[in-house]
Amino acid sequence: MEDCLNTSVVEFYNATAGSYDQLYRDEQFLKYAFLQEKNLLSGFKRVLDAGCGTALLFEYMTGKGAVDFMVYVCLDASEGMIKETLSKVRDPRFIPIVAFIEETPVVDEYFDVAYSITVWDNLEDKRKSLSELKRVAHVVVVSQHHKSTSLTPASIDPSFQEIGFRVDRFFVYTRGGK
Repeated sequence: MEDCLNTSVVEFYNATAGSYDQLYRDEQFLKYAFLQEKNLLSGFKRVLDAGCGTALLFEYMTGKGAVDFMVYVCLDASEGMIKETLSKVRDPRFIPIVAFIEETPVVDEYFDVAYSITVWDNLEDKRKSLSELKRVAHVVVVSQHHKSTSLTPASIDPSFQEIGFRVDRFFVYTRGGK
């Protein structure tokens, strides 16, 4: 598992898990509001939050009434982040998993949507990550920090289309191109 992500990145997120919400909630909520404006937060029954951190997206969605989901999987490589989510989320639809996106432990096409928000620059193997997200979900939403110097998701995989900018650049893949 450690081959997929720089160990120092995981250690950093383990160490900052307790303060993550205080530091980043407002910025993350701006990104989620953009997705809501684009109608990308509701109408999905099975949701994967890949690189979920402390489940701020779950918090935002439930706070805004975007609760169409029956299953919400919160996947993160940081045990510290997952432990933080477990201290605050009490919902039977919520399933936390410690794993890397590059090794998503889920059957093909299980999810209606997969979100990977503000994770892009922490991924060791971006191509494999996109492939895994496309394998498990019908719609994939990926954001990339606007100051990032790495290749965009669309430049690695042209089936991803850029849909706009709000703090991050956003890219979407839809199975079948719909």
